[in-house]
Amino acid sequence: MRITTRAALATALLPVALTACSVNDSTAGSGKSGTPQPSATVKVAVQPLDSGLKARVPKEYASRGTLVLGLPEYSPYATYQPDGTIVGLAPDLAEQLSSMLGIKIKVTKTTLDSAIPSIKAGRIDLVAPVGDFVERQQQVDMTDFAQSFVTVMINTSAGFTPKSGMELCGRKVGVEKGAGTQNVVAALSAKCTAGGKPAVSAQVFGDLASAALALQSKRIDAVAAPSASNTAVSGSSGGRFATVKLDDTMSLPAATAIYGIASKKGSGLASVFADAMHKLDETGTYQKLFDKWNLPLSPIAEPKIVVNGSKQSQAK
Repeated sequence: MRITTRAALATALLPVALTACSVNDSTAGSGKSGTPQPSATVKVAVQPLDSGLKARVPKEYASRGTLVLGLPEYSPYATYQPDGTIVGLAPDLAEQLSSMLGIKIKVTKTTLDSAIPSIKAGRIDLVAPVGDFVERQQQVDMTDFAQSFVTVMINTSAGFTPKSGMELCGRKVGVEKGAGTQNVVAALSAKCTAGGKPAVSAQVFGDLASAALALQSKRIDAVAAPSASNTAVSGSSGGRFATVKLDDTMSLPAATAIYGIASKKGSGLASVFADAMHKLDETGTYQKLFDKWNLPLSPIAEPKIVVNGSKQSQAK
């Protein structure tokens, strides 16, 4: 039977433990539906209203009463459900911020490549998570709150398990349109050709679910994506997929990233979110959110929860 939808993919990806070579950034995905599941043992209380933070919400937004948060599908930060709802760490974080700031935060679906243009055009107010790179800081403000690194996911029945990035030379590698991963694959491709090997054939998809479908049907050899996303999918694949960390790619442009909440440049929202996040850290709620969604490698140290803190470029 041909699988044509994200929902069908979710049904196809059954629970399984990651293989020994997999990156254990996320052990989410143990639910029978294939959707990353939160920990059953970690309980996270919603923090109360903070009058000081509420008073600092810019008038433009406070008078409106609602902020619109765009969430690209990126499990377990944000997973689209068949009923139209979105679950994951990002909606949970939005609930915390909404309560603390006394303003409604409405979550909606978006794509990564349209995220920043949508903020600049005023169609949405926020997007998360977004890689914080200096090029993006010229267009939006970033409230840093998490970290990640690029991995590759492979089809275990295809007989291809790379031990290094150079083994991807000449291979078809899926990437998400607009993601920093495109820069990683481009840099790796340049490294391949400089070494006399064929370039990596980057296959660009609108979302990672589509890339996973292509990997399942063996139309591509691997999917290059951040650790949390790949391990969430491979952990729910019934052994069909495995996620591999390639150490020689970690120095490539955009191979590691700080994630932020993107907001309108100069709007004043970013600093309010940063201070709210500091308070979440003080109460232990920040760590509990990552524990709930099985992301032990993703939290950043409290001093790094800042606005536009990354000095990393997408290109170098």
